[in-house]
Amino acid sequence: MRPKRESWSPLDFYEAAHVPAADDQTALSIEVPGLSATLYPYQKKTVQWLLNREGVCWNVSGSDSVSSIEDLPAPQDADGAYSFQKVQDPLATGRPFYVSHLYHAITTDLAPFQHAEQSVRGGILAEEMGLGKTLEIIGLITLHRRSLTEKVVHTGEGEELLTTGATLIVTPDSLRQQWMEELERHAPHLKVRYYPGRKHVKIDAEEELRVDLASQDVVITTYPILSTEVHFAMKPPERSRRQERKYERLESPLTKISWWRVCLDEAQMIESGVTGAAAVARVLPRINAWGVTGTPVKNDVKDLYGLLDFLRYEPYALSAQVWRALTESHKTLFRSLFESIALRHTKQLVRHEIAVPPQKRFVITLPFTAVEEQYYSEMFKKMARRCGMNTLGAPLQPKWTLEDYENEMRTWLNRLRQSALHPEIVQRRTTGRKVGPMRTVEEVLDAMIEQSDDDIRTDHRAYLQTRLTHGQMLENSPRAKEALEIWETVKESAAVLVVECRQELKLVLEELSAMGKSTASLSALSTRHDASASDYDDEDEADNGTSNPRVGEARAKLRHALEVLHKATFFCANAFFQIKSNRDMTEPDSEEFKKLQQLEDAEYGKAQEIRREILSDGHDRAMSLIEKLGRQAHNQTFVEIPELVYTEMKGLESGPPLEMLERLHGILNEQANRIDEWRETVIQLLCQALIDQESEVEVTGEEFMDSTKIQEELIVHVQVLRAAIADRQEAISGLENQLIKHETRVSLAAAENGDGPAPEKLLALYRLRDEVKPSPDDYGSLRRVVSDLRAVASRLPKDGTGGRASTEGEIVHRHIRATQAHITSQTKVATALEREVDRFTSAMNARVEYYRQLQAVSDSVAPYEGPNDDQAIAACVASEERHQIKLGSAKAKHRYLLNLKKEGGQSNEPRWCIICQTYFTTGILTICGHEFCRDCLKHWYRAHHNCPMCKRKLRLTELHDITLKPRELKLHEDSLHADTATGMLPEANKNQVARTSGIYSHFSADKLAQINDIELASLSFGTKIDTLVRHILWLRESDPGAKSIIFTQFRSFLEILGAAFDRYKIGFSTIDRPNGITRFKGDPGIECFMLHGRANSSGLNLVNASHVFLCEPLLNTALELQAIARVDRIGQKNETTVWLYLIEGSVEESIYNLSVKRRIDHMGQSSKAKSKDSTPEIQEPTLEAANTLELEQASLNRLMSRDKNAGEAVAAGDLWECLFGQVSQRITADVTDGIIEEDD
Repeated sequence: MRPKRESWSPLDFYEAAHVPAADDQTALSIEVPGLSATLYPYQKKTVQWLLNREGVCWNVSGSDSVSSIEDLPAPQDADGAYSFQKVQDPLATGRPFYVSHLYHAITTDLAPFQHAEQSVRGGILAEEMGLGKTLEIIGLITLHRRSLTEKVVHTGEGEELLTTGATLIVTPDSLRQQWMEELERHAPHLKVRYYPGRKHVKIDAEEELRVDLASQDVVITTYPILSTEVHFAMKPPERSRRQERKYERLESPLTKISWWRVCLDEAQMIESGVTGAAAVARVLPRINAWGVTGTPVKNDVKDLYGLLDFLRYEPYALSAQVWRALTESHKTLFRSLFESIALRHTKQLVRHEIAVPPQKRFVITLPFTAVEEQYYSEMFKKMARRCGMNTLGAPLQPKWTLEDYENEMRTWLNRLRQSALHPEIVQRRTTGRKVGPMRTVEEVLDAMIEQSDDDIRTDHRAYLQTRLTHGQMLENSPRAKEALEIWETVKESAAVLVVECRQELKLVLEELSAMGKSTASLSALSTRHDASASDYDDEDEADNGTSNPRVGEARAKLRHALEVLHKATFFCANAFFQIKSNRDMTEPDSEEFKKLQQLEDAEYGKAQEIRREILSDGHDRAMSLIEKLGRQAHNQTFVEIPELVYTEMKGLESGPPLEMLERLHGILNEQANRIDEWRETVIQLLCQALIDQESEVEVTGEEFMDSTKIQEELIVHVQVLRAAIADRQEAISGLENQLIKHETRVSLAAAENGDGPAPEKLLALYRLRDEVKPSPDDYGSLRRVVSDLRAVASRLPKDGTGGRASTEGEIVHRHIRATQAHITSQTKVATALEREVDRFTSAMNARVEYYRQLQAVSDSVAPYEGPNDDQAIAACVASEERHQIKLGSAKAKHRYLLNLKKEGGQSNEPRWCIICQTYFTTGILTICGHEFCRDCLKHWYRAHHNCPMCKRKLRLTELHDITLKPRELKLHEDSLHADTATGMLPEANKNQVARTSGIYSHFSADKLAQINDIELASLSFGTKIDTLVRHILWLRESDPGAKSIIFTQFRSFLEILGAAFDRYKIGFSTIDRPNGITRFKGDPGIECFMLHGRANSSGLNLVNASHVFLCEPLLNTALELQAIARVDRIGQKNETTVWLYLIEGSVEESIYNLSVKRRIDHMGQSSKAKSKDSTPEIQEPTLEAANTLELEQASLNRLMSRDKNAGEAVAAGDLWECLFGQVSQRITADVTDGIIEEDD
């Protein structure tokens, strides 16, 4: 019967791990000679368990209480083995047998299984973070030494190993130096050596190194080094060889030593058992093996397989089937197994024994700056729209499901969390600024203003385009005059837009000029290009500065505005024509008729001028290239192909190659003539005049179609030219151009199927090309002729008598020199021809681009062909209204941003309302720039619909909400009654803080105000960064020498924070910098250590720091505890404080509240947690229990998102709560949501 599968969690391991008995008096008597530190009672019990797992124990015997290390007694055979049950023989032979459902085995002899279990010496030391695992291992190393009776031992395979009493410690690279320092501090008598890897060892020094390593007490190496040793540590497979190996295979010295003990620190790094480091660790010769880790389970219990594999615990490490059965169906056996080989204390269990100073946790609630508030609010609204909800979190569609929007919600949650830290993290260049990072709030505001201005232009153009379409629906009907009225209003608006765009372009050019651009470059960047042909004298096209992104953007804006103006002007001319031509509206030959005729002609003329300006860039560029080709044609400065002249003289032996040379000269000369013809054709096609630049040339609307025919003919001529030139190059050098060959094959295949440009013409040209193509088989090449002639010369006798051989030799050498000269000159010509074809291609592309633009302009004024009934017109009017509302809202937002720019540092201060004559912090800004408190304008607007000050008529969308939050910090102790989190410290909490010692013994709102009042000389980096800078500067004065850890889940935030610290001369290092940990510990000038969520910081000891700044709240408390555990651990001498920064009214508030709720749930004391009478003495152990439970239940590998740009992983069920949990407190409802309502 198959065992039933059982559910598992990481907690199963932690509950199974052994906890020593509290009354082990023998263990409490342990004294470690040479250890400078004093072990806590629980550490002594741990050392006794470590000794037991190595087969010895600490014992006190005799009346003199003599202590010593003694061997444990041998286990009794009757002890049995895990998973086996004793069953009586049904045949009544009296002999019992044993059954294992785990192994699917029946046996009468348990000895092999008992031996497998008893041979495992070592285990898993899984103390909780910060409880001194390092010191316990040092105590074990010092107490239990190896008795070296033999210098060498031999393996079962006959291999000789050097015996040693040394312990090999493998650690993450970031902890290597920490281990060296801890050993030096606590056991200075031990000899310690660092092993840097096989690649640093000279071949002739291998044996010397092996002896040196064996003579140490401790050897330290790292996981990366162990991974690189895999090819030196693993034995190669046996292969049959014809000969003995000629070289000696290099081996790792680590595998040539019989180690007394191997310890893997942070052993969870080999949980899979299949990495290079895991493979090497398993084969290292050793007597005792230890996996040291505070978090052995990262995802689930299956992670323990790598540790059992390292311990060589058979059969679990050898049989995947047995391991799978153990973890899926035998929970009782699992617990028995790990109770025997794993030990774990938690802080909750031993808090009464250790002397770690108390830790206080405070939350500082920060307000956004006005700029950050606006940025965040806009992002929040976008998030709601993209996720199918309104800003209160209510779905906009009845069939809304979380599954449909889960990924979108997750993406936006990360963006909102990043924007609460600093806007730049979200996307550095989406807000308008295209060059350079945005660091300060002022730079962010400038970018927002620039982007807002772009949005207004875009919305304005969309509104005008809709109005133009509305007018088209009314033309060619009795409502033509209505259409004219609409188009004239659009024309006026577009003209204003054009003026603004011209002014913006002018300002950009002036700014470039001030930055050192030359006058010539600036003239080329003017609104209309009049670049002379000399601008393009270089073979590479000159961009004349237009490659500057800001110039390009300004020119694009002007072009878009001109396109709208062109349409409006052209449509107005159409309207004048229609009104003039309609006898019901205008009498023929009347004064009004003549006036309309004049207006029509004038408007068409204006439209043509605008069209020319729109096309000026493309026209000027094309004309410049065309004119240059024209000048070359007039001056005959194109590449000339020199004729190949053949000398008739030849000898008997040189006859065959010279005959080939003669034929080759002939075909190349014919080919040159054909190439000249095709070049002439291409030049004539390219130099044809461009349409729409001369008034006498009529524009038919088919310009693009006409140009397409010319373009196709140009394309096929250029293609065949390239092929012919490649043929010529091959006839010269003998080298085939594979790219041209492929292009020719593809174009020919397409033409034969009737596809591609001018297929019939292309096929005809390729046939002409084949007629003059020097086939390599028939004609060879010039270089081949030279080679053949050299061969002839080498065969001629060197008699020097002046006979036939001498004459023949003279002829051969003369032809060699002449042909070599031809090769040189013809190669230069062929290369020049390729460059010439490139110029043809540039001119050709410029022509087609111009005609493409011309056709686009023509298409934009094509007659309207859609429906124009009353329903369609009503839909168009509704669309106009929507665009107008959107435009009004964009203008109101832009006005607010400009107001923020104007107010500068005072943008968060309360304002004065002229209606109620009081200050306000929640108000409305009108599009005309006036501010009022919300209630006053609400009542006013319902009655007047205009501005109380300037009386300008206002639409609802032209009002913009403003929230003015003074720069006020709020602080509360992060106690379990978290529902008081948003207020100042209640009186009870103040008393709690007062009972602590050190600088926070009387921490109060006054000291918080001192932090807030520190003036920063430079520009603002945003609320969080500015406050963090002030806090560090305040600590510098209030607690000299104090060091801090700064933790965030987003690595990119640390880059911005580092820029701010550099500006304010705050010394810092990071975990990602070389020697960052060492500098933080040893350099007094380094005040802060930056740590991010993706850093492997497990085991890192930073007790020299006494402050931890959490830059944002975290839903996964285990991440937060990983950072806090760096300082809250044994060895800490100072009171520690954790400061959590929280942006008020943001998703951070929702996440914080949800996180606190989770911790309360872990404690199972929700009712007590809400009581303000609960004392810290009761709360602290409970909080320790909650933290331990959080760490043990967390899947550590899944705490961070797989997306490296994102932060922590958030479950789908928590997304809505994180996004909208505090929305009612954060968002003051928009005016468009009904606080102010339009009268019907």
